[in-house]
Amino acid sequence: MLDRFAKMKYTIKHRRAFRDIEKKYLFKTPFMWRIHDLDKLIMYPFLGVKLTSFIHRKFSRHHVNSIRKDKNWLEIIIDWECARYTKPDKPLNAYETLLKYYPEVTDEVLPILEGLGLDSYRNKEES
Repeated sequence: MLDRFAKMKYTIKHRRAFRDIEKKYLFKTPFMWRIHDLDKLIMYPFLGVKLTSFIHRKFSRHHVNSIRKDKNWLEIIIDWECARYTKPDKPLNAYETLLKYYPEVTDEVLPILEGLGLDSYRNKEES
């Protein structure tokens, strides 16, 4: 049970970072963060960490390998970019994450990264 609450705290911290990155790069009042990973906060207490993670990654539009065809590429990018601030095991920026883990979606994602100015290793030092 303690693990579930630790994951909830971790997810809340991640959502705050998501909000900050969304605001920084979209230059408007953040919106996506309000629902980003909210399902996890609801499921953790009832389903536990492993099942919640499985369901979330399988059905969320902001995960490349979800079964959803209607990916939210912008949310995916913001998620990748903010992960390095809250997840010690994920130190890469969005550009590095694309190249290392998801090169198969470069055609879809790189133009968005370019539009946001996140299309290089340089934004690693700008944080």
